[in-house]
Amino acid sequence: MSILEDIQNKFPSFSEKEKKLATYLLKNSNTMMNINISTLAKETGTSPATITRFAKKLNQKSFVDLKIQLGSLQTTQRQNKMELNNEVYDYYSRVIENTEKLTNQESLKEIVQLIMTTPRIFIFGVGSSGLTALELTQRLLRMGLNVISTTDSHMMLITSSMAKEGDLVIGISTSGETKEVNDSLRNAKQNEARIISITCFPESTLANLSEQTLIAYSSLFIDNQRFVNSQFAIMYQIDVISTMLLENEDLNEKMSRTIKIITRTDET
Repeated sequence: MSILEDIQNKFPSFSEKEKKLATYLLKNSNTMMNINISTLAKETGTSPATITRFAKKLNQKSFVDLKIQLGSLQTTQRQNKMELNNEVYDYYSRVIENTEKLTNQESLKEIVQLIMTTPRIFIFGVGSSGLTALELTQRLLRMGLNVISTTDSHMMLITSSMAKEGDLVIGISTSGETKEVNDSLRNAKQNEARIISITCFPESTLANLSEQTLIAYSSLFIDNQRFVNSQFAIMYQIDVISTMLLENEDLNEKMSRTIKIITRTDET
């Protein structure tokens, strides 16, 4: 078991100050060899004594020994990276790079503005795109936005009939040809709801139904049959949307508040 795995496993048993230390180490383990105990105490709002006790809880004699463990871990990781084939890294890099090339920045800004200002949002997706729709829904809910997500095909049709003028409906489909999603968007459009979509194909039925479309690069175009994560590019776009939304102080504050509430609930 690596030192980082040990920290993660023991995290629930740490005191609040030790949790701050643990979180800092997990986030910055690759730079720990260049930091001394006083600097670490200042960075984490703790003390050298707390750091020493923390090291001993991890079966290390001192902070220096803890740093050595973290340093050896980085050496091993670098060696493994050199030894292992970089196909996975290359795959994801290509997906992100090509998605960036396909992204219309003006459309992206308009989509973010619509999400931020629309009183009620519906998000539709089925299958793996349904899971992505739920992820986007969770994020928007944590920002205090009024969001309804549906991944069941029958409920999607029912819910879409509830959409009305002033509502925003987001359809997610890698192919852009998912019948249940497209039929639901047609219903909502007839009710004069605004329609946006996230898909991999700009000339798809889904894109043509939408006033704004965010395009993600399709994994089908990567020449490696072992990788089947069709949602990765769309999740990347959702990360971009989330980051842009959190530039708004009000949404950022609401997100921070929900995280604090969830954290307190998890600790009880």
